[in-house]
Amino acid sequence: MRVPRLSWLPALAALVAFVGPAGCAPNDSLGAHAVTVLGAGVMNDPANRSLRFDILKFGLDSFCGEMLKGGAPLKFGDDEPVVGRFFADSCESQVLDDEAHKSFVVQYTGKGYAWTNLSKRIGFTSRGVVEYETDFQLSDGLMYVYFRPRQIDGAAFQATLVESLLAQGSLAASGMSADQLGEHIVESQLRRGFTVIRHDSSGDSDFALGLVPTGEAPFKPFEVKRTAKQVLANERTEVHSGQQDYIGAFEVTDSNQALYLTVTLDGAPNVDLLVVPKPIGDTLLDKYLHAAGGASLATPALLDETATQGVGFWQRFVNVEPGSYYLVVDNSAQLGKSAPDGHALDDDAAKVDYLVLLGDRP
Repeated sequence: MRVPRLSWLPALAALVAFVGPAGCAPNDSLGAHAVTVLGAGVMNDPANRSLRFDILKFGLDSFCGEMLKGGAPLKFGDDEPVVGRFFADSCESQVLDDEAHKSFVVQYTGKGYAWTNLSKRIGFTSRGVVEYETDFQLSDGLMYVYFRPRQIDGAAFQATLVESLLAQGSLAASGMSADQLGEHIVESQLRRGFTVIRHDSSGDSDFALGLVPTGEAPFKPFEVKRTAKQVLANERTEVHSGQQDYIGAFEVTDSNQALYLTVTLDGAPNVDLLVVPKPIGDTLLDKYLHAAGGASLATPALLDETATQGVGFWQRFVNVEPGSYYLVVDNSAQLGKSAPDGHALDDDAAKVDYLVLLGDRP
């Protein structure tokens, strides 16, 4: 049986935490002033190990706090659509600042889901401890921050759902449990590490699985040139027939703000797009991790509309009060106003490019 190459990476949630849910960090978080004074030549010199690590420590203090705010995307590959999410429930971090380590340790627990051709949706919980060796390089005004896994201890996986009955039977026949399969995938992806790319001039940051060479950047479906709004998400997801995707939660702190949504759709005739407060989204998510099919909503959503393939950009804004909110992409009959053809032989996977901005109300 071929194991699909999944980016289950629970530590990716920590990566999102590092750059913040809005994809940016304060100027002092990576010691930008020190970098400016000392220059790239000094900072890129591997011999200056202690100095380089001192600068990185500026950005690690809020690591776990940010990690707990939102879900992290999971992918088959670095340049492929999102096929699931990991949501951290707890996180503890520690900086090892002795000469033998100069590293950063994260202990996490959490839950999530992912979709594969073999299993359909898998719901899971995961926990583990990862020690990262941190380093960076400066190139053309960008800072590439690298998190290389040094040691992985106790990466554990427990399946809460294997949606495909055929997959359950195949795993049993092979002598492998869903938990063992999950543990293998989690550990193999943790070993890839990840990269934060910081734009020193603006304070914005990007992230990617693996170690991105200097001069390159992760894929973003939308080009955002100039805006006073915060970019909360700029990604591509793939939502198969009968499935949902829970994007966020996005934190709003000002009472005069709105979420601005831009979506394009391919691969399926329609998908439903809903915005719900985090408590309602958390209830939906818990159902989604434990039961086959889409989760259903008992109360009206703040936004409940349908995007259609082939009509260009779908754009809306939603005025929101302070709090946290999910964008739910639904390709099932359980939410929204449309429903995929449950009798169709083909799986109409909805390929959705989405851009989420936060700004003042219009």
